[in-house]
Amino acid sequence: MGVRVKRKKKRVWLLSLLYGINRLLPLSQRRRLKLYLDLEWIFDRLAMEASFKHYKPEEHPHRRFANSFLLDRLTPAMQVLDLGCAKGDVSNALAGRVDRVVGVDHDAAAIALARKRYQRPNLGFVHGDALQYLRDCGEHFDVLVLSHILEHLDAPEDFLERFAPHFTWFYIELPDFDKSYLNHYRLDLGSSLVYSDDDHVSEFDREELQELVKRAGLEVVDAEYRFGLQRLWCRKS
Repeated sequence: MGVRVKRKKKRVWLLSLLYGINRLLPLSQRRRLKLYLDLEWIFDRLAMEASFKHYKPEEHPHRRFANSFLLDRLTPAMQVLDLGCAKGDVSNALAGRVDRVVGVDHDAAAIALARKRYQRPNLGFVHGDALQYLRDCGEHFDVLVLSHILEHLDAPEDFLERFAPHFTWFYIELPDFDKSYLNHYRLDLGSSLVYSDDDHVSEFDREELQELVKRAGLEVVDAEYRFGLQRLWCRKS
């Protein structure tokens, strides 16, 4: 839901001050634009980090809208594996909708915290490698959840191809490089602050991600682009 505002806006003194400083800066238009793009990135990051301290995990707008998109596509009989589950927030939300959820992560401390925070009879957490777990457990899963995983990988297409035989459905969530025109300005200007997080190796635009998914043997059934995130619901072709 958007907002309606008065035609006559209240004066914001900080904004007026910054406009005044802008007029005095002895910079070319190119350098000025690059400076403001870097500042926008920095303040966007600070605001995002503050938001995760302000909201409870289940109440954060990012998580609420992601859960709404994903949960609407699950059925009660499904078995779900949440790869890279971290502290288990997504896994716990899924467990309220489906038959069984297993969260897997390499981070032992995160798994220990997830086990402590979320205890349901149909929810389990595993410390280790997800592909090895699938080979060892001999169990069937319907859905693989990849929430903020692919952007961290050097070979995301190979990764998807290795997991494709084990699942029918795939949920992929990651940052949207096309969330605004600002990232394309950054590319043109050669800005170093053109990533979403410092441990990312890829920042996918929308066409690039869809092409990668298709090359990995998956079909995009539905997609959502909201709050700077891409969400794809995919089926094995």
